[in-house]
Amino acid sequence: MSDRRRGNELGPSNRIFYGWWIVVVSSILGMFGNGSISNGFPRFFEPIRTDLGISYFRMSLVFSLARAEGGVGGPVVGWLVDRYGARPMIFFGGLLAGVGLMLLSQATSYWALVFLFAGVVSVGKTAALGQTLMAAVNQWFIRRKALALSTLMTSFAAGGAFVVLLLDFGISQIGWRNTIFLTGLFITLLTIPVSLVIRSRPEDMGLRPDGDLPLQDLYDENSEVSTHTDIYTEQNFTVKQALQTSSFWLILLGVITRVSATNAIIVHIFPILELKGLDERTASAYVAFMFLMAIPLRFVLGVAGGKFSSQKLLFWGMNIGAIGIFALWALPSHLGVVIFMIGLAIVEGITSVNWLMVGDYFGRSRFATLMGVMSVFHNFGMFIAPLFAGFVRDYTASYDIVLLTFAPVFVISAVSFALARKPVLTSV
Repeated sequence: MSDRRRGNELGPSNRIFYGWWIVVVSSILGMFGNGSISNGFPRFFEPIRTDLGISYFRMSLVFSLARAEGGVGGPVVGWLVDRYGARPMIFFGGLLAGVGLMLLSQATSYWALVFLFAGVVSVGKTAALGQTLMAAVNQWFIRRKALALSTLMTSFAAGGAFVVLLLDFGISQIGWRNTIFLTGLFITLLTIPVSLVIRSRPEDMGLRPDGDLPLQDLYDENSEVSTHTDIYTEQNFTVKQALQTSSFWLILLGVITRVSATNAIIVHIFPILELKGLDERTASAYVAFMFLMAIPLRFVLGVAGGKFSSQKLLFWGMNIGAIGIFALWALPSHLGVVIFMIGLAIVEGITSVNWLMVGDYFGRSRFATLMGVMSVFHNFGMFIAPLFAGFVRDYTASYDIVLLTFAPVFVISAVSFALARKPVLTSV
C-alpha cells in the first residue's frame, strides 16, 4: 500500500496521528483518577472507618452507594457522550471529582462521608474517568482499537499499582485527610490541560479513525471504488439492535458477575488480608504488586484480544481468578495470598478484553450508550456485593463465606463470556 493510501498515521506533515494524543492524555487522567478513586480509595477503608467509628457494613455502604450512583448516572453519561462528545463531560466530571475529594477530606460525620463520596466524587468519576475516557479513545480507532484501548486500560492498572503506594505513604506521613485533599487538588489541576487536548471525534478535526485519509483523498484517476471498500469493516449497531442479540446479554452477565465479585473483593481487600495475618504496610505492598502485575497483563491480553478469541481469553482468565480466590481460603496465609494476587491480577488484566469485545461486536456509534446500559445492571451488582461482604464480616468475623461464594461467581462469568459469539448486523 502506498504512503498516501496508508492514511495520516504520521499526518500530512509527518505529525503523529492526533488519536494517539487522545490515548496519552486519557491514560494520564485515567491512571491518577481511577487509581485514586477506584483502586486506591479502599486504602482509606480502615483509617476512615476507625476515625469515624463505623461498622464494616456501614463503611461498605459508602462504596455501594457510589456504585449505585454509577448505575443511575451511567446511561445518562453514555447518552450525553454519544450525543455531545467526551470533551465537556471530562472537563465537568474531572473538576467535580477533584473538588469533591478536597471537600471529603473535611468530613466529620458518616452522612457527610456518604454525600461527598457517593454523591459528589462518584458523580464526577462516572462523568469523566471511566466509560467516558474509553468512549473517547474508542471513537478514534477501528483497526488499532485493541492497541489503543489496551493502552488506556493498562493505565488504569498502573494507577492501582503506583497510586496505592503513594496513598499509603501519604496516610502514614500526613494522615488520611491531608492525603485525600492533595489527591483532589491534583486531579482538579490535571483535568484542565487534559480537557484542552481532548477532541471527541476524529471527524471534528476533519480526520478519520486510525489516521486514514479523508474518503475523497483516496481516489485518483487510476483507482476504483472497490479498491478501498475494506477501510471500514466495523458493524455499528443501534442500542435496540444490540439489545436484541443474545451476545449482548451474555456479555452483560459476564460483566455483572466479574465486576460485582471483583469490586467487593477490592473494597474489602485490606481487612481480608489483615485476617490473613498481614499488617497494613505488607498488605499495601501486596495490593500494589497485584496491580503492578496487571499492568503488562492488561496491555498484552488486550492486544491479544484484538488478534485472538476474546471468548477464550476471558474464559480462562476468569477461571484462573476463581482458583486464586479458592486458594486464599484453602491455603496457608502467604502461599494463599500469593496465588490469590496472581489470580486477581489476571482478572484485572482481562478487563480490557471485556470492553474490547463490546466495541468489536457492536461498533463505535453507540459504544458509550451501551456501556451506560450495562452499568445499570453491573453497578447494581457492585452495590450488593460489598454489602454482602461487609455483612458477613460483621456477623461472622470472617470472610470465608464471601470467598466461597465469589469463586463460583467467577466461573459463571467465564462461561457467559465463552458463550457470547460475535453477532452479525443484518440490514432491515
